Amino acid sequence: MNRVERRPYRYKPYLWVVGTDTEMLPVDELVGQRYRVVSPRIWLDTQPDQRPSAVDTFPPQALPYLRAHPHRLHLPGLYDLVERTGAEPILLLENAPIHPQSGELLPELGAGLFSAPPLRQANWLWQLWQLWEVLGDLGLAGSLLIPGNLRVDGWRLRLLELVPEDEPATLADLVELWRSLLSPLHREVSEPLRLLVNRCDAGTIALDTLSLELNQILLSQAATLSTRLTLAGATAQGPTQPRNEDACWPLGPQPEAAQGLQVAMVCDGVGGHDGGEVASQLAVQALQIQLQALLAETQTEMVLLPPQVIIQQIEAVIRIVNELINFQNDNQGRVGRQRMGTTLVLAVVVPQRVQTDDGWERVNEVYLAHVGDSRAYWITPDYCHPLTVDDDIAGREVIAGRQTWPQAQERSDAGALTQALGTRSGDHLQPHIQRFIFDETGILLLCSDGLSDNYRIEDAWANYIGLIIKDIVTLDSAVASWIELANQKNGHDNIAVVLMQHKLFTQPQIEDDFEASAGPRPETMYPSGATLYGESLPQEEEADAPVEPAPPHGIPRWILAVSGSALLLALLGWWLVARSPEPPEPPSGSPPELAP
Repeated sequence: MNRVERRPYRYKPYLWVVGTDTEMLPVDELVGQRYRVVSPRIWLDTQPDQRPSAVDTFPPQALPYLRAHPHRLHLPGLYDLVERTGAEPILLLENAPIHPQSGELLPELGAGLFSAPPLRQANWLWQLWQLWEVLGDLGLAGSLLIPGNLRVDGWRLRLLELVPEDEPATLADLVELWRSLLSPLHREVSEPLRLLVNRCDAGTIALDTLSLELNQILLSQAATLSTRLTLAGATAQGPTQPRNEDACWPLGPQPEAAQGLQVAMVCDGVGGHDGGEVASQLAVQALQIQLQALLAETQTEMVLLPPQVIIQQIEAVIRIVNELINFQNDNQGRVGRQRMGTTLVLAVVVPQRVQTDDGWERVNEVYLAHVGDSRAYWITPDYCHPLTVDDDIAGREVIAGRQTWPQAQERSDAGALTQALGTRSGDHLQPHIQRFIFDETGILLLCSDGLSDNYRIEDAWANYIGLIIKDIVTLDSAVASWIELANQKNGHDNIAVVLMQHKLFTQPQIEDDFEASAGPRPETMYPSGATLYGESLPQEEEADAPVEPAPPHGIPRWILAVSGSALLLALLGWWLVARSPEPPEPPSGSPPELAP
């Protein structure tokens, strides 16, 4: 998309303020004829339709917020600078953990733990560990240790601000933080965490093992939930487009024959001479073949596969598909803008078996992958969380430290893609892959930019989600409603939408295919401690220590299955090459540029 996007007229961002003496400003004072002081360190932009002015040089304390742009799910970003005479500039942070309606800070992690069910507690601990690794690479891990800096937003852990370290934070610092959080934890979470803390103190645990055991704590709690997944998807040409270059899976409600393949994907084709349509369709077909092999083999594994192993294999699948499209481009002599490619946003449900005190239980992990600017959102009646960050020129400028996010969005080329599947060799491809354990009823929405442009989802999600959650409308009817919204409010592009409904139940759903592989298991009830967000829970009584996690696993058998399916994909690519018309002679000297 090469156009300037505008926020909805109702959008008025609350901003977190970083700077000395800002707490002394009186409430309702207008700073810089624009920002109204709402409370100490929280300001409101009264002119959100006007982008903040450009900044020539960023102070050192502002740069971490730009470099951390890919991690907007958890971290704030730089919105503007307010210059001061004789003092350092004030940093204004957007995407901070502030309630968008009330303007109040979201709860601190410590306070949130007291009312959270065990799975949510374990989920926050896992996110804390993941952020420790991410921020450590940026030299910002000490930000996690600042009292009050960690906030919770439903299942999501968020930070108020980023603080560069004078000295690198150590694992001992993180262990001390864990120790301080033990008191409000439920017994089934606190006891295994206490054992980890003790082993860290004794220096008898390696980092890899520590990560595996934290994952075991999380999955053991996820195994207490019973969930049902429902999928539906559709694409539309749009009122102004000559053809439809979007593709998705599934089309319509998920067919009975594909119930074992719990995958949602959206592809938005790019490239000349009908190439976008070919690339998006090829990507969807090839990914189906690859993922069927991957999922079939994971269900036979007898030990837990660590998230990193699954992420590596999903990345390998994406790279194979990239090479198939890239091969067609080379084979047909496509160069520059004539090279076809496609964006991708993919959600794959990976079932695993977890041994608990009640026997073997199934856990559904959701792995989300994306390349380009097709997006994913997690939506409940309480909030809408964007889960992905676009691969575009605007984001590239922010990460490079040249512009703030609001400034970069003003560029005429802001939405031009910086990567897509198939346009270049795999050496230049960097898929983004995340693992989620959703602990609440909600909708995972995947879409192309024909819907997400101009903040249509952020502006309209509340009008749709209640009807879906309460089963007032069917999932495929909801998909049709989103497409109709895109046609009416955007209308400049093709549209693809896939919804994956994640519904929790108080009674476990026992699936025949899992029973066949895992053997019989005793009937279990939804635990009284696992409630939805917002409900308070009593502390549970002491019990036996949890089951020790399984040791690291070697190379899974499904790696061979994934590699073997490459032959099928090659045949598929050959068939598509044979049926595709020859492209016209490309213009000479055409630059290698992506145009969505």
